[in-house]
Amino acid sequence: MSPQRVMRGTRSVGASLLFWFAGFIYCLCGTHVYIEYGMNVPRYIIDGVESSVPRSGGDLVYLQYVFRKPAYRKNTILLSTCIFGISFIVLGNMAGNCIHFALRVLEAAGVENPDNGTVRGIALAAATFACSVHALSRRFGILLNNTLAMVKIMILLLIIIAAIVNSFKDASKEANSYAQAFLAIIFTFSGFEQPNYVLGEISRPRKKFPIAMGAGVGIVVMLYLAVNICYLVVVPKDEQIEQNVAQRFFELTFGTLGSGGDTGVRIFNAFLAVSSMGNIIVMTYTAARVKQEIAKEGILPWPKFFAQNTDMSIGRLIRWFQKKGWFVSLHRIRWLSPEHHSERTPVGALVLHFVSCVILIFATYGIEPTPAYNLLTSLSAYVINAFIGTFLGLGILILRFRGPPITVAEDDASTYGRDSQPRTWAEMTGKRFRPFLSVFCALVYMCGGLYPVITNWVPPSGTLTSTVKPWWLVPTVSWVIISIGIAWFFGFVLVARYIERKDHSVFVVEKKPEFEPAEGSSRSSEAGGTGTDLIQVHETVYLSWVGKEALRSRRPVFEDPKQADGNVREVPMSPYAGTDFAAFMSNQTAPERGGFR
Repeated sequence: MSPQRVMRGTRSVGASLLFWFAGFIYCLCGTHVYIEYGMNVPRYIIDGVESSVPRSGGDLVYLQYVFRKPAYRKNTILLSTCIFGISFIVLGNMAGNCIHFALRVLEAAGVENPDNGTVRGIALAAATFACSVHALSRRFGILLNNTLAMVKIMILLLIIIAAIVNSFKDASKEANSYAQAFLAIIFTFSGFEQPNYVLGEISRPRKKFPIAMGAGVGIVVMLYLAVNICYLVVVPKDEQIEQNVAQRFFELTFGTLGSGGDTGVRIFNAFLAVSSMGNIIVMTYTAARVKQEIAKEGILPWPKFFAQNTDMSIGRLIRWFQKKGWFVSLHRIRWLSPEHHSERTPVGALVLHFVSCVILIFATYGIEPTPAYNLLTSLSAYVINAFIGTFLGLGILILRFRGPPITVAEDDASTYGRDSQPRTWAEMTGKRFRPFLSVFCALVYMCGGLYPVITNWVPPSGTLTSTVKPWWLVPTVSWVIISIGIAWFFGFVLVARYIERKDHSVFVVEKKPEFEPAEGSSRSSEAGGTGTDLIQVHETVYLSWVGKEALRSRRPVFEDPKQADGNVREVPMSPYAGTDFAAFMSNQTAPERGGFR
């Protein structure tokens, strides 16, 4: 769909090529921004040494690190958390890709003008399948994703042929159409941020993540550029505006592939359906982890359900069969041992992901499938990629020119509230990230996101029409969703202030991460002193309303935050003794209310 939307927006082969090249630069700069964040945020003081430990969560973690105000209370609910959290819960799903998958499946089956209800039914089945796979088996979900990724690469290689570059002519002069074209390109190239969403699940993130992400993004964007050059050269411009570009390209280059006039087209639509399913599988895997991190912040109801991992694996089913005495002969096979198939998966987050996807699939029921796909992908690109990406680029500039926030030790009573020594962002990142390149990439990424955010408000004129009708629908709905996130934050603050006046209690978010050296590595400091090669293996999160006086009286009190260790006042063995946190901080079983792992 994207090549058609880009050509419809630019009305020029030359302008389309220029926009695809701009998308290529935007993607590479965004990749650098995400690698810089991923390798240096968040930061902890571990054994007296300030360290950065990669973790899952992506944009959520980075926004919280840079934009710490406005906040309900320090280290609790942030405005940035609510804006990103609500936006990602609403739009960070595979609804658009599910509709696209349904369309491609029906066209591969030879169904012309498919019924809207049939499309939604297949889309619902695709969403159910993806969520079920990742709920039952994490390893199989990853295997399926890798397999479909290889198929997608082969499809791209199949399309690439020699092409002749045409010239600029009859170019559009519409700011709105260009903005929508660039949104389509942003959505096409989006995905380079997906590894950051699950960074905590990589065995050796400092070694594997930068190399794999750089190489993967480089290969994919080069293939995308080559494929779109092929589209622009082979398919006439007028047909690109009105027809499915990939389908028409296949007709013109490979013919019918059989006696039936539509055999070739149906095979190619089957390829596109496989590609869409690959997007659905990977988005389900990564988005569920992000929504799990959002739930840990305490901004959602029933956070324990949404944030916990639960064993719903095949291993649990096999153990149930063993308990019932069923299929006894099969249990002797070592591969069918429950231990080989037992995994804990984010079932609650997958439920949240599935529900939000289903709501969007049927909320657009009154729109034809293709316009519904355009609307959903444009909304996601506008809010998640462009709007949030603008602030991520701005965040790098803030870290470079204003400096990073001071890391505070909060892991035990002896160091509670102790600030680390002030350091510049260049000192934290070391020689791996050159300041000039960092600033350049952040500036390009920020401006690239800001461009469609602003120009989508410029109405089209003349003979040009918007790819989504009415033209103002995408920016309006996008800002409504962003406004809901803002209202969510201020609504929480109002409720919290009311409870504080009534019960003298405050809402507290406590996180206790646990680290260990990365696989096959030792705890050796990195260049620039950014920390040690650690990974986070576990995190205990406690959310609760706690009496202000009880919490304040049991926290360590320092004569001066800059004083030496010997001048620290004596504090209780546990700073939370006598409060709901006592069991949590002493590694006992947490109380039923509020605490979860």
